[in-house]
Amino acid sequence: IDLEFYEVLHDRFGAEGDFAQAYVLAHELGHHVQNLLGTMGQVQELQRSQPARANELSVALELQADCYAGVWANSVEARGMMERGDLEEGLRAAAAVGDDRLQAGTPGGVNPETFTHGTSEQRMTWFGRGFESGDPNACNTFAG
Repeated sequence: IDLEFYEVLHDRFGAEGDFAQAYVLAHELGHHVQNLLGTMGQVQELQRSQPARANELSVALELQADCYAGVWANSVEARGMMERGDLEEGLRAAAAVGDDRLQAGTPGGVNPETFTHGTSEQRMTWFGRGFESGDPNACNTFAG
């Protein structure tokens, strides 16, 4: 984890709070889960064999990691460890790193064809789905 990213998240994107940082860490742990399950390898193979779908598959992989982060957040709430405003901090962080928001300030503007992580809305939706369900099986971002 690049700790400077937390400063950027706070200073540039206004996503502050300890739970915003926890969301980022949980998202990255979601990628570890994908690696353990073989999902990451399967996606990389598909990206090599179907390069036209590379970005679409990348978005699905990233949104699944967001959903897994939501599943983790559900477990935090179930253990009574969430504080007032934590969920909102996580959702703000998810929105802050949406491709549409990140690209909005670039010279080329927003170009959905180049998205690799999903829109702010998609990221919030999948984080929320994981949080509401608490079930990693609800995180199939690859299904249509």
